[in-house]
Amino acid sequence: MCQVIVISDGVQKRFSYKTKSIFAHDEGKMRGSYWLETGPIKSFPALDRNLSLDVLVIGGGITGITTACLLKNKGLTVALIERGRLATADTGHTTAHLTYVTDTRLSTLLKNFGRDHAEAAWDAGAAAVDEIEGLVQGEGIDCEFTRLPAYLHVPLDRKKSGDTTNLKEDFNLARSMGFDTAFVESIPHFGVPGVRFANQAKFHPRKYLGGLIETVAGDGSHVFEKTAASEFDAEKRRVKANGHWISFDRVVMATNNPLVGFSSMTAATLFQTKLSLYSSYVFGARVPRSALPIAMFFDTKDPYDYMRVDRHEDFDYVIFGGEDHKTGQVASEEDSFDKLMMRLREILPDAHLENRWSGQVIETNDGLPFIGENVERQFIATGFCGNGMTFGTVSAMMARDWATGTKNPWSDLFSPERKIVRGGVWDYLRENKDYPYYLIKGRLERPEADSVRELKRNHGMIVKSKHGKVAAYRDADGEVHKRSAICPHMGCIVRWNDAEKTWDCPCHGSRFKATGEVIAGPAETGLAPP
Repeated sequence: MCQVIVISDGVQKRFSYKTKSIFAHDEGKMRGSYWLETGPIKSFPALDRNLSLDVLVIGGGITGITTACLLKNKGLTVALIERGRLATADTGHTTAHLTYVTDTRLSTLLKNFGRDHAEAAWDAGAAAVDEIEGLVQGEGIDCEFTRLPAYLHVPLDRKKSGDTTNLKEDFNLARSMGFDTAFVESIPHFGVPGVRFANQAKFHPRKYLGGLIETVAGDGSHVFEKTAASEFDAEKRRVKANGHWISFDRVVMATNNPLVGFSSMTAATLFQTKLSLYSSYVFGARVPRSALPIAMFFDTKDPYDYMRVDRHEDFDYVIFGGEDHKTGQVASEEDSFDKLMMRLREILPDAHLENRWSGQVIETNDGLPFIGENVERQFIATGFCGNGMTFGTVSAMMARDWATGTKNPWSDLFSPERKIVRGGVWDYLRENKDYPYYLIKGRLERPEADSVRELKRNHGMIVKSKHGKVAAYRDADGEVHKRSAICPHMGCIVRWNDAEKTWDCPCHGSRFKATGEVIAGPAETGLAPP
């Protein structure tokens, strides 16, 4: 379990403090959620009239806000309603990791679902990170979005255990699926064996959503706070909130733990048996600048500890969490904080603790989320299993496709009505050949070489560069020609055609000369300079 989600604002008030903490001197100085403290979001009015529109989105966290934005971008009219304030509950208390590395280990997904399904689950997370990056760039949102590596490693207190068999299994499996990963005998700073996953990311979730929500209201779309759905009318397809009716064609339940809505109470109760709620704990602390690499870390314990490191002007800020347990099943939450703090002190003795918060992670009965239509014209998204930022975004992408009648490659895999599926019944690539599959995969694949020194004459390669992936070609005279590896049509990564000595786009068939000039469309221009 990784991502941390809290139920409501003011979460610190929940804890009883029946016994004095051994770290009471730190507690008196600590504040709540770092994200709420450092990322204000503008206020929106409460619903005060009847409305009629295309889609109602209930819930103002990352799932709801992203869904509303994507639907608005497709020309649909949307109303987003939030019973409290935007992004103050679940998303306001996340650890904000952006990674396709699921809490359920890749080897476990392989055993439970088969290779295609396991690969699809990670592809979905990678596509979500790309979607977030695209929205950040497209809307010009200043939210500290940064690409960085993540390390899955043996526990720091087991340096001499030598237990790397499972790690190597996950590494070999991920690499065989085309993910950019490497096994390292000594991860940075901590010196234990681990697996490095390149091209993960981090961001400030409240700053991101604060920018995103600005794009929703207007042109027939609306955002309302302090507006709780109180009554569902399935026959007329409408919801009452604040004494007013909102009529719509479709509804998206973006409340993390879904409302009953148009479902029957019996069905909703049975569905709830597939979900388990866990509490998790997190600290935010300053550490001396440059003491740690800017990266994310997850160990292999169950439950595991996790860390992300942010660089500031004169210090680094560490978010460290773990100590997960089923909600309500410990005698003292304060003990959980103390145990977690002791481990943080052991690995980072110079950490100055500033923030702490607690929350809930929703696990499912098979390790993957439930996303999709559960009754006619009602879409739900829940059970993100510790990957709330990525699976919340996946949910929004799937809701957009559902509302617009577009095929989505993950609809069967994440369906709320699914039974546990096994390998051999679903060919991921064949079944989704019309979806831009290679747009996702091309960005994940490791470059063929780290430098042009490995490049032979009359040959091309995708080469690693500080500018990203570069399409490099060495001609018969030995001169190297470098162009961007991104196809200008839809952004896929081109591939070298050694037989024709061309760069070919696997998504839509554009072709380019070895030196980058366009040969055939749909691309209308050549490969850009690197």
